[in-house]
Amino acid sequence: MTLLHNRLEFIKMHQKNILFLSLFIFVISSCGGGGGGSSTAAPQQNSTTPTPAPSPAPTPSPTSVTSNLIAQAKGTINGEMSYKEIDRKFILYVPSSYESSAKQPLVFNFHGYGSNANEQMNYGDLRSQADANGFILVHPEGLDDIAGTSYWNMGGWSISVHDDLEFIDNLINLLMDKYSVNAERIYSTGMSNGGFFSFHLACNLNTSFAAIASVTGSMSYDTFNSCNARKPTPIMQIHGSIDTVVPYSGIDTVMKPVMEVMEYWKINNSCDDYMLAVPGILPGTSSWTETYIFDNCLNGTQNIHLYVQGAGHIWPGSIYERINDPDSSQRIWDFFSKYDINGVIQ
Repeated sequence: MTLLHNRLEFIKMHQKNILFLSLFIFVISSCGGGGGGSSTAAPQQNSTTPTPAPSPAPTPSPTSVTSNLIAQAKGTINGEMSYKEIDRKFILYVPSSYESSAKQPLVFNFHGYGSNANEQMNYGDLRSQADANGFILVHPEGLDDIAGTSYWNMGGWSISVHDDLEFIDNLINLLMDKYSVNAERIYSTGMSNGGFFSFHLACNLNTSFAAIASVTGSMSYDTFNSCNARKPTPIMQIHGSIDTVVPYSGIDTVMKPVMEVMEYWKINNSCDDYMLAVPGILPGTSSWTETYIFDNCLNGTQNIHLYVQGAGHIWPGSIYERINDPDSSQRIWDFFSKYDINGVIQ
């Protein structure tokens, strides 16, 4: 546990430097030759020659996916899958309370920049919630960006060529094939870059996810400006007031301020303006949590924002952090458990 704690501290200390190094590499790589501007004009097409009709596009065949998963296996499973000559990894947690006789929820838990599936499974731990409620929990593993750091490709300053949307789409299909998954109760959460990616999924795989929760994440400008949410999606955002890696006020052209993100989803989900609840200061700390509730959204849902005063770039409630309220993992599952793809579970 000490090794994991030291590793997590190292990641949190250096995430900001790695992020801006990646941004610098991105800017430099974007300033290449650009073709040089040849002076030779393109030949003019003979206007009397009819242009042949384009051939119809071939019907795409389903992606062939291979995996080491054994159907209905329980426990902690180091999963592997391959498609299109691409190898991807994930850690699956199927609790002993899982029952295949009924369709069960599926929760994705994404790690942050420079982290990995195992660290997120332990740091942003949802296994006790899975044990108590029988849902399937999966921790996907990111691939390296051009700086050689594990990453989720979520647009904008994302310096990666990997199609992580395709990976998650294929992983959903694989898990639905191997387990009894309720297709109307699939959720996504994540830390930092994993929170950014959860918003990216809400925009781009919108009809697959019933709700998402971001911890210390936001939306990149690219995700924000191109978001194509085709249905209301309940949103939870947990963020510390003194986060210097993903600042609450955002970074111009890089990441949106948190309250602008909440305003976007308020409009998308047709919610009321927020109501604010401020409890007392936690004993022995200088921390308290302001809860912003965006009520009366479409389909009976809410958006929730937990603004944790005195918290930095952390998962509040983690056993590795001194701030244990809010218990992010429990609050996230309590939020998810209310909703399916159609809104409030009746």
